[in-house]
Amino acid sequence: MTNREKEILELIKLNPFITQEEIASKLRIARSSVAIHITNLMKKGYILGRGYIVNENKYVVVIGGSNIDITGYPKNKILHRDSNPGYVNLSLGGVGRNIAENVSRLDIHVKLITALGNDIYGQKIINHSKNLGIDISNSLFSTINPTSTYLAILNENRDMEIAISHMDICDEITADFLNTKSNIIKNSSLIILDTNIPKESIKYILDYYDIPVFVDPVSASKTHKIKDIIGKFHTIKPNLLEAEILTDIKINNENDAKKACEKLLSKGVKQVFLTMGGKGVISANENEMIIKIPPKIEIKNATGAGDAFIAALAYGYLNDFDLNKMTSFAIASSIIALQSEETISKDLNIENINKIIKEMKIC
Repeated sequence: MTNREKEILELIKLNPFITQEEIASKLRIARSSVAIHITNLMKKGYILGRGYIVNENKYVVVIGGSNIDITGYPKNKILHRDSNPGYVNLSLGGVGRNIAENVSRLDIHVKLITALGNDIYGQKIINHSKNLGIDISNSLFSTINPTSTYLAILNENRDMEIAISHMDICDEITADFLNTKSNIIKNSSLIILDTNIPKESIKYILDYYDIPVFVDPVSASKTHKIKDIIGKFHTIKPNLLEAEILTDIKINNENDAKKACEKLLSKGVKQVFLTMGGKGVISANENEMIIKIPPKIEIKNATGAGDAFIAALAYGYLNDFDLNKMTSFAIASSIIALQSEETISKDLNIENINKIIKEMKIC
């Protein structure tokens, strides 16, 4: 936003019914110039049309993948190289899309920048997003690649045994494409990335926007994309294997995990949330480091827990939670996800998160 646009916006905030002539008189500029500035403010999303309704709502931009998830659950202990009786479920997924839906369920306005194919799966994601109030109007709609698909096989403990992802479409989310969405990105309160997008696109976001960026490394193989730029992120949520890749520290025990967190902070990261499965979460910033061990629960599906966790971190950041409160909120969110058959739990909301924190004494 230019200085002149800031001046005009302040006048409109004080009097939404002010005329262009009055603005021109107060600022001693031509009315035609005022009209041009107001048009630019509308294009950038600061003004919502006639009557000069000012848009002061905070929003989060999520940039990442959207999938159709096909998940198989065995009835008994999984047998390799054999057909396993069980259940197959089809649902919407993709780390970026999952995070965006979870953020939306926490009553935060979210804009999702993803890539969708011109197919029935892409249309399904579009319709679902509209129903949830997720703004996907700035996404890429490909005529080259199909909507990506993620195939996961869970074991008898409902943890992932193996998965295959077909996500070539994410390579179309280039830095040049993201540059066409610069007005949307630069006016956000927070950016959340997943590493399904190209490395150059990730670097573009980090280099050109002075906005906190949260990152989900997604997987061990994709973590290598951010190893040499990790210090530019505000917040990162790695698991043990991802933390080993990022720090070159072999993590065999709690002390090793703490050292990995310290190394990430020394590189410039502001907040680290190292997830260790049943062994808990190590949370760290420049002032403190804490460990929280979640209560034991029956796990129905582990695939969406990390997405709920990072969405909750975003909520905590936007609401000025301290490290301890943010960690408790994120753990409770992941518990709700773990207790759901679906990747995204319909029970995820602020009331239920606080209820879990209280009942399970996550403090």
